[in-house]
Amino acid sequence: MKILGVNTSHNCSFAIIQQGKVKKYYEEDRLNKIKTFANYDKDYKYLTLKKFKNIKFDCVAISSYGRYYDVSDDAINYGLLKQIKHKHHYFNWFNHHIYHAVCGYYFSKFKKAIAIVRDGGGEQIKQSYQAIDSIYYIDQKEVFPFYRLFSNRRQNWIEDNEPDKKIKYFKHEGADCVLTTESIGGYEYLLQTERAGFKPTEEGQLMGSAAYPGTTIAKQAQEKTLNECIELVKKAMKYSSCKNIILSGGYHLNCSNNFKLVKKFPNLNFFVDPVPYDGGTAIGVALYYENYKK
Repeated sequence: MKILGVNTSHNCSFAIIQQGKVKKYYEEDRLNKIKTFANYDKDYKYLTLKKFKNIKFDCVAISSYGRYYDVSDDAINYGLLKQIKHKHHYFNWFNHHIYHAVCGYYFSKFKKAIAIVRDGGGEQIKQSYQAIDSIYYIDQKEVFPFYRLFSNRRQNWIEDNEPDKKIKYFKHEGADCVLTTESIGGYEYLLQTERAGFKPTEEGQLMGSAAYPGTTIAKQAQEKTLNECIELVKKAMKYSSCKNIILSGGYHLNCSNNFKLVKKFPNLNFFVDPVPYDGGTAIGVALYYENYKK
């Protein structure tokens, strides 16, 4: 089976999966020169697709995170499929974090693992509540969630002095889920990046500046989100005795805090997804469709 995996969110990307192996991987911004490009135009002509014009796919598997503003994911998907003249496709916006987990698992070579996913906001479970943190169990036969945290901070732009940190606990598809108004995880890092005067895509500059004296915002962002990561690993250990830990999602581009996690838990086997940002979900969605969805 030959599958084309596509991520249409930021770091727009394409992956050809054949017989369970990644054969080719492209990021659209390498061709259109728009850094971290995300498609919000249903009529956008993908430059990468020119490389696939003579290839027939059994399925096109598409990843995004549930967009309703400006233009919907359905409209973007229709425009994509029209360009490659392909009708059969798979799309489930609610699986965004699962695709991160599957991508990391593919590269890790673990037989079984716990995947910890952190990013600035993935799929929505209720209006304005986006996934920030997730914990999954994954092996060659199944992948399922233990824990998921959703925050509405990003969508509602709650002021920093907002005193009410509402938290609601519930079960969804067997997972322990949390709704919160807190700024946390990958979104907290994005917020602090802008406060420090950097662009939303310059989180690396914030991470790097944390090592210098006087960079209070950067240092606080590193410390706060590291402590959250430590608690997330501890939570994962309560769900499973598996000592193989995969770190994925855009937050785990934070190599400094990743290293500190490894030192904090020397008895665990950590693996950092080499494509933890949304680009990797093109790989994750195709492998998920082939290995788990079918």
